[in-house]
Amino acid sequence: MNKNIVVITNHFLQSHLEGIFSKLDLDCNIKVVAFESIEKIHKVYDEYAASTDGFIVSSYFAKAALEMIDHEIKRPIISFEIDSTGVYRSILNLLLQNRDLNMNRVILDFMIPLEVGITANDFLNLMDSGYEKSAINILDMTLNNEGIKELETQIVNEILRLWNMNAIDLVLCQYSNIIPILEKHNIPYEYAIETPVFLENLVKRFSYLLSIDHMRENQPVMISISISDNNLNTEENMNLIKKHTNNFLQSNMINSSLYTRNAKCCSIITLDNLHHITNNEKNCSLSAYLNEHLNFNVSIGYGIGMNLDMAIRNSDIACKEALLVGNSFIFTEKGNLIGPLNSKECITIENNAIYDIGKIAKNSSLSAVTIKRIISITKINNSNMITTQDLSSHLKSTVRNANRILKNLEKGGYAKITCTQTSNVKGRPTKVYELNFHI
Repeated sequence: MNKNIVVITNHFLQSHLEGIFSKLDLDCNIKVVAFESIEKIHKVYDEYAASTDGFIVSSYFAKAALEMIDHEIKRPIISFEIDSTGVYRSILNLLLQNRDLNMNRVILDFMIPLEVGITANDFLNLMDSGYEKSAINILDMTLNNEGIKELETQIVNEILRLWNMNAIDLVLCQYSNIIPILEKHNIPYEYAIETPVFLENLVKRFSYLLSIDHMRENQPVMISISISDNNLNTEENMNLIKKHTNNFLQSNMINSSLYTRNAKCCSIITLDNLHHITNNEKNCSLSAYLNEHLNFNVSIGYGIGMNLDMAIRNSDIACKEALLVGNSFIFTEKGNLIGPLNSKECITIENNAIYDIGKIAKNSSLSAVTIKRIISITKINNSNMITTQDLSSHLKSTVRNANRILKNLEKGGYAKITCTQTSNVKGRPTKVYELNFHI
């Protein structure tokens, strides 16, 4: 089945890109649409998201603006900007057209924020010197809409200043959003765009990635639901979980049978289903639904697998974490632990940290998420020294619970009391713990 890809660009490039794509031999359907302004580009995305497999946008700015929005429908997005080779080719083309053109009076708009020179000659010298930073991808930081507008304003103001000083003859332009302003002031420009061959290869690579993404969306996911209080683990309560879980899945148009395995209510869904019911791995609507319809608490583990066996194993890992912490957890096919869902403290523990953190958690009879959060606290404070009151404050838990955590870490060999603090208030001195996780 052919992929549907929407190319989002500005009005200046729309007809040009339509002409290029209409002549390419592609195994996908391409639709080129235009946006009015960077502030409204998300509306174009939302209009086509339901009917497309992915988006190609014609600038890094446009891609950044789209990724700032938490869209209801998630689709892959890539951008294309001319690379350094393409810029070099554009400069050579300008020289071929006019050998008398002064390269010190040709400026490159995307060079202005770099502060390393802005003329065509500056660019050529940078390339000859092996300058490592791409002259095109200047945005290493995360920009918001204000940042994008400020950057464009900086570029425009500098071009106008130089033009009014009669210091430039032409702008080699990459940010097409500023073209209307250049035309308004009668400033000559050339727009640097990639070749049809580059765009054809880009679309083919993107189409392949979309096929891989589609396959991943159909990966199996095992849901494992346990009753949080083992004393309430009765057949009657398990049947209630099955009944309400089935109602929830049907209301979300998910067809899946439920069965009992190792005192858990289980169901197999797809990764696409998981994204839907967890709002892209952030919240767990199933948990909220069951809490509303049951008079006891449940813990939910989602296991993503390359196959069913892996999904089952991963769901058991996620469910174990959920029983320790509460709420719901996801364990991915890459070995990452995500959770607790429905929480401001929802974090992702990467696979490369799972083994060490899991070992510490096991030795201390604590959850991996608790260990991860404590490690984060020590990094934020830039200190391994902590008191019960400090930990209680950071974790937003009771002092009693914080004391239990530190006692467990002490038994596991990851914490020791180094000193005590006294205060003017009557009471016992405060114990100061030194944490050492050996990672």
